[in-house]
Amino acid sequence: MSKVITFPRVFPKHHPKSGQATYFVEQLYNSLFSRSISIYYPKGLEVNESILGVKNHMIISGNNWKVGDKFSPRVWIEKPYNSKQIILCEDVEIKQIILCEDVEIKKIYKIRIWRESLLNLRFYINGEIISAPKIKELAENDGLLHRDLLDWFNVPVEKNFEGQIICWSSAVSYGCL
Repeated sequence: MSKVITFPRVFPKHHPKSGQATYFVEQLYNSLFSRSISIYYPKGLEVNESILGVKNHMIISGNNWKVGDKFSPRVWIEKPYNSKQIILCEDVEIKQIILCEDVEIKKIYKIRIWRESLLNLRFYINGEIISAPKIKELAENDGLLHRDLLDWFNVPVEKNFEGQIICWSSAVSYGCL
């Protein structure tokens, strides 16, 4: 049985871009589907298909995923937790969103985001600290700008983030597994 991942369409309340579009839906399409398609969107789901970039993975708290697990990509039609979800995918013949096959997780990395001080946020992948260029790559693979990733995971000094980077693209590589 696959798990559900619901992709946020807007930045969360704690983010400086709160309420602005994330474009994760478009970036997920760019990651999963190799060509442009004309898509029908149900009422309430307007998507900008011209957005460039890809979302090759998602950073998720906890340690609940393993390679080979599958997920059903979804988005809230309207307000999160107070509206229906739709499953995101492609139908080659009629070119619209319909029910589709689940997406397989190809790689998993452990991630820890630790605030050393008010000005010092550290990222660790599989126990190794990563450099600023690698953090920029992490942000791009997650469909974010570097600054947006830092603001998204702007954890307080007393609370660290621990989770997984779940990758559905084989192109992602952060070193040894």
